[in-house]
Amino acid sequence: MSGTYLAIVPLVALFGGVFGTYLAGRYTRERSTAWAGGIAVVSLLVALAATALLWIRSLPIEYALLGEGVGVRVTALAVFLSSISCLVGLAATVHATGSGDAEDAPEVYFPLVLAAAAGVVGIGFAADLFSLYVFFEVMAVATYALVPFAVDRATAVEAGIKYVVMNAAGSLLAIFGISIVYAHSGGVLDFATLSGELATTTGPGPLEAAVLFLVVGFGVKAAVVPLHTWLPDAYAESPASASALLAGLATPAAIVAMIKALAVVPDGVSVGLLLLVLGGLTMTVGNFLALGQRDLKRLLAYSSIPHVGYIVFGFGVGFYGGFSVAFDGALFHVLANAFMKGGAFLAVGAITYRLAEIEGETRTLDALSGVGYRMPVAAGAIAVAVLALSGVPPLAGFWGKLFIVLGSAEISGTVGVGLALLVIGNSFLSLGYYLPVLGALFGTPTDATRVVDRTPVALAVPILALTAGTILLGLAPAFGLDLVGSAADVLQGGLEVAP
Repeated sequence: MSGTYLAIVPLVALFGGVFGTYLAGRYTRERSTAWAGGIAVVSLLVALAATALLWIRSLPIEYALLGEGVGVRVTALAVFLSSISCLVGLAATVHATGSGDAEDAPEVYFPLVLAAAAGVVGIGFAADLFSLYVFFEVMAVATYALVPFAVDRATAVEAGIKYVVMNAAGSLLAIFGISIVYAHSGGVLDFATLSGELATTTGPGPLEAAVLFLVVGFGVKAAVVPLHTWLPDAYAESPASASALLAGLATPAAIVAMIKALAVVPDGVSVGLLLLVLGGLTMTVGNFLALGQRDLKRLLAYSSIPHVGYIVFGFGVGFYGGFSVAFDGALFHVLANAFMKGGAFLAVGAITYRLAEIEGETRTLDALSGVGYRMPVAAGAIAVAVLALSGVPPLAGFWGKLFIVLGSAEISGTVGVGLALLVIGNSFLSLGYYLPVLGALFGTPTDATRVVDRTPVALAVPILALTAGTILLGLAPAFGLDLVGSAADVLQGGLEVAP
């Protein structure tokens, strides 16, 4: 283990970009969107390059801030989250630059995107429970402003208020749970030693209360059922690039933050059983809520809920039985979700951007009928995404679900079989709302879709990049598993750091 300035370069690049994009957007006048977007892209590329250099170093790496204590600790889990954050952030930034999402206030929009990305990076880099909470709040506050960014729409403002109120309440519960852990451990919050300290304390009562507060607190931002009610409106009303950032990055990162906080809890507390129940409920309720939705963006929003359930369920299986394959499956689905959901929301944004030029913004499946013949890039990306999300092989969404099913099947008896069938059944259920999307995209064209222009190049680039990731990760899952497996080992090991 060694200290190095490289450990803080991703965070410095992103937070530096926050100030750089603000100044560029504020003072470059006519070209403010291009300048601010360009600086945001450079910041994300620097953070991504630093993350790649950290991956080839001997991990973990620690860096002490202000010369005392451990400020950040770079593990394989940190590299995993940082990589996803930079990739999704890049796609969202390029799309926002070309689509006009940030046109009204680039000096605000791009700093918020970078702050959200930095918060996710910090969740992975956090060396203690309190730092985890601080970075989680950085991510949350940035997304609070992104959801109602179109303040001229009453529905967007309403969605933003609901999002802020619910998540602020969750944040209070999370910090209360952390305070219980702090008291129960004798003032220890460092992940490297916290697991051992909690294992030596007596009495599970306070720890069980802490787990409940942490699950509910972080679970609001993670959108686990029944704490999910903010999600459909927030995803549907936010700009397309912000929706991709929320669905592909922020919400899954909130799950990882919750699991990172729970990884230090001793085996005597039933964390696995709680996550199994919440995950099973979330995936099933989410799928039924998505059935019958006709607004494409809202359908994708509702369909994000079951994928939260798959991830939480996979972690539940891992904690319940100690099966590493389930941890691998949950984290692999986090990685796949970044490409699948990110690409889908950006593609919907491109379609609505073109259709708005003809007849105003409309996202119903009937209005989008046949758009695939005029906008094959965007429609094709949505087709790949929905097939991957439903678990069709050999796309990225198949492998995470498969590993979760294999982990479930390792639980002995009918319980394991039942858990595996629950995941499989929900995957088939999702076809009930994904197949109509395919039928609409390549159905009989409407008057508008017959003449709609093709996908702009500036929007096609990030869409194609994320779609390629969905396909390649499915065809060659070993590339993702190299990173996922090491990150899963960190969680399964209780975040303890080997000397």
